[in-house]
Amino acid sequence: MKRNLSIITLLKLLVPAVLAGIVFILVSHSNTIKESIKEEENEENESPAEVTGAFDMWGAMRSYPDFANFQTASYHDAFNHSLSMPAAPRSGIQSASGTEGFSAWTPLGAMNFSGRILCLAFDPTTPNIMFAGAASGGLWKTTNGGTGAVSGINWTQVQTGFPIMGVPAIAINPSNHNEIYIGTGEVYNTGGNGFGGQNIRTYRGSYGIGILKSTDGGTTWASSLAFTNSSIKGVQEILIDPTTPSNVFAATSDGVYRSTNSGGSWTLIHSVIMAMDICFEPGNSNTLYVGCGDFASAGNGIYKCTNASVASPTFTKLTTGLPATINGAIRLNVCPNNVNLIYASIGKIPGSTGGTAGVTYGLFKSTDGGTTWAANGAQPQLSGSNYIQNQGWYAHDVIVAPTTVNTIYVSEIDMLKSSNGGTSFSQLSNWSQWDFTNTTVGATTEGTATTYVHADHHHLYFSPFDATYNTIFVVTDGGVFKSTNGGASFIGLNGGLMTQQIYHKMSVSATNTYMLCGLQDNATLWYTGSTGCKRTTGGDGFYTAIDPTNANICFGTYSYMTLYRSTTGPGALGGSTIFSNPASATTSTPTENACFVAPVVMAPSDHNRMYGGTINFKKSTNNGSSFANVGAAPLVNGSAPIIAIAVSATYPDSVYVATCPGGGANPKILRSIDGGTNFTDVTGTLPNRYFSSIAVDPTNSKRVAVSVSGFGTSHLYLTTDAGATWTSINGGGATALPDVPANVVIFDPTVPSNVYVGNDLGVYAAQSVTNGASAPAWFAYNTGLTDATMVMDLLVAPNGKLRMGTYGKGLWENNLINFTLPVEFKDFNVTVTQKGNELNWTIASQSNVDHYEIEYSTDGINYTKVGDVPVSNLSGQSNYKFLHGITNTVDGYYRIKSVDLDGASQFSVVKKVKAMQSSGDLITYPNPTSGLFTIKIPGNLNGKLNLMIYDNAGKMVMNKQVTGSTSIREFPMNISNLSTGNYRVVCTNGTTNYISSIIKK
Repeated sequence: MKRNLSIITLLKLLVPAVLAGIVFILVSHSNTIKESIKEEENEENESPAEVTGAFDMWGAMRSYPDFANFQTASYHDAFNHSLSMPAAPRSGIQSASGTEGFSAWTPLGAMNFSGRILCLAFDPTTPNIMFAGAASGGLWKTTNGGTGAVSGINWTQVQTGFPIMGVPAIAINPSNHNEIYIGTGEVYNTGGNGFGGQNIRTYRGSYGIGILKSTDGGTTWASSLAFTNSSIKGVQEILIDPTTPSNVFAATSDGVYRSTNSGGSWTLIHSVIMAMDICFEPGNSNTLYVGCGDFASAGNGIYKCTNASVASPTFTKLTTGLPATINGAIRLNVCPNNVNLIYASIGKIPGSTGGTAGVTYGLFKSTDGGTTWAANGAQPQLSGSNYIQNQGWYAHDVIVAPTTVNTIYVSEIDMLKSSNGGTSFSQLSNWSQWDFTNTTVGATTEGTATTYVHADHHHLYFSPFDATYNTIFVVTDGGVFKSTNGGASFIGLNGGLMTQQIYHKMSVSATNTYMLCGLQDNATLWYTGSTGCKRTTGGDGFYTAIDPTNANICFGTYSYMTLYRSTTGPGALGGSTIFSNPASATTSTPTENACFVAPVVMAPSDHNRMYGGTINFKKSTNNGSSFANVGAAPLVNGSAPIIAIAVSATYPDSVYVATCPGGGANPKILRSIDGGTNFTDVTGTLPNRYFSSIAVDPTNSKRVAVSVSGFGTSHLYLTTDAGATWTSINGGGATALPDVPANVVIFDPTVPSNVYVGNDLGVYAAQSVTNGASAPAWFAYNTGLTDATMVMDLLVAPNGKLRMGTYGKGLWENNLINFTLPVEFKDFNVTVTQKGNELNWTIASQSNVDHYEIEYSTDGINYTKVGDVPVSNLSGQSNYKFLHGITNTVDGYYRIKSVDLDGASQFSVVKKVKAMQSSGDLITYPNPTSGLFTIKIPGNLNGKLNLMIYDNAGKMVMNKQVTGSTSIREFPMNISNLSTGNYRVVCTNGTTNYISSIIKK
């Protein structure tokens, strides 16, 4: 991240010069890139329609009806529940040996361009090692500088073992590159402030679980600052003091936190909410500048602290010369060669005014250490307008070259540069030059010209390894870009950085020749069987459809049900607009109130019949050539638009519709049997939540499943009588669906009693779901995925494969599950004993089973086999036992794998064993070590002690008995004979345990 870059550079320049702290930003939203800038502004200025109905991923759907609480704690609990669920039993795939095996998800793309990236961090010792934080795709790493791999895949995802999605902040200790912090949660508003309603701008983003820390270069992670309450929170930036790395600062939605013990504990030292940016004065980490606020949140402005190292630091708000009203985010940068010269890029929310002179927004500077400020004399201009357009609450930045006060870069939609201290600026990048036809994975040319950089610039960074500071990195809504000549030209570094955010709803041609998937800010994905994908339409892409009788006829959509149709394939999409909403670029309000992601679907049995929804129900009988309103107008009322539509596979007049809350109406499920002329309310006993998707059994129009968003209720309901009655099929206990928003449900088209659900954590499947009379047992189907994966859509392709569209990790494929189960697990328990962990399980019935394998994990994701147990008593109930002789120095997870005679396998539920309680951290040094190190014991441990070392599997590899006294507090250890890796060190007197980690180099 930029703070790390500043720190690294500072270490290089401490003697000859001083260096700047560079700004950091976060957050998300979409912009219309292939349209005009004017249209882009309008798209950001969303109407109240989105308040009531936007399927905006993080808006009303997830918090409704309790807008004040976004269930972060429930989300974390649900992730732990998911880890303990039984894994899907079989894949139906043939292994190389010819036996049936277990299947993992396979990425389909796009690998040739990226989705939204929020931040970047540089390894202080190795130029080619970088980490990138995605908006909802987690943490990524490259070891080759982002380019050059033979395969074109230059990035890999870093698995943390935590349910992270958004990573807006990364910090690497400049004196120990193995120590890494990441901040989670993409948040840009709190407490109900912001245009368009609190349930839109406050909650669009991603779940924040706090700060994670790694001490082994990102291999393993632990929680450092935990956000476990019910309010959505985020960490915007993390700073490590370069002179005292144990001092760490974090800008968060709560304010500024500080740790003085390397993240062991944190204290809130500045409580002004929405701390969006924080930087040190170069050469003086006792002085901090903080930019607070977004969407006019309380206390917004710039604050300065000159005693950051004392127990209770004080902050002073800087006001002289700054705008009296600031409603956007603030980015700060202190000039390295003149610490009294400070630049502030001040954003705005859409609709705000202030003129191109930057009266209330734009570039401001101070020449006296922040005491007084003035708008920059020559505001950077894009097409005659201030460089701050309508992304100033979301994505903009300013940096100053460390070697001169005269070279300044600013960025929002595009990047500009001044070489004369801000007297004049010239535009460097041009987002409109993106190239939809490039499909080469790993290609560095992503545009039609070398000045192409994707729009919405979240951060600018100078390379810490270029003494001329002409090497600049930009992270954008389209990935990572780099210039080596001061911005004169750019290359893309996005090969394999698969972070695309796919919206509902995908489509696939009947011959499987191609797929269409709408993307956030990256147009519409055009998948043709290769991980190098094309794009079509422009801006954001949403619902898609492909004619099953003629794949050349296809449809794409833009916001508020703006609909495109092509008769010559995806390449021509966007050229013909069937329905425009809004009707022109001069209005930001749709002509018909609609969801931001408004539904358009084609009847499976009649390609001429199509349906769409705003507040009105729309119908086409001519293959989408035209649409007309049918039935009541509006369907519910003017503030309750349609959010989902499903059509019977056999009877095109049978239609189910979900509507949003609004105008005094709760969300509804409506049914029509005459193609929309008349609707009946069949909501019945369904909960007061958003209904995210509807699935109709392909063999029975009266059997319908509805997925439910939000928290605290069942997330899946089934009717077998067309909505007259509804039954929860959420399941119960260890095999219940996790309590997170469900986004999509589908029936297996060949075995409709098998059901698949995609939610905010992954994919889940159940068999024998018939009438809902008995609770189904849900299986987790997430092998091959990392951490938490938000699944927005599922479909079964003509090749019989299950395809998954994710919001943050692109497009994936897997096999449909073969639910034939040779083993029925009755129960499974783990008991901690003095000899180790004793596993006991009971099998109700078993057939074709060869043996059982015991698998153990320290993160609940990656498992290692620790033992085998032979099968017995094939004719009836059997009881089994296994002792794993370890001590629980860390949390552990167990599962039982049954292995058939033919090599197929299935898993039990997962059981978690909590780590032993620690009375505190044990001091070990040096750490990392090549073999010899010292353990320093705490003052309350005396007498006979055991110093024990455990490997990652929990197995004891060393036990040394010592005697502690007031004069003997340190003991040498030698692990030279052990392999490289991470180990746990425990000092105990039998009742009190002190625990630490050690890395063997």
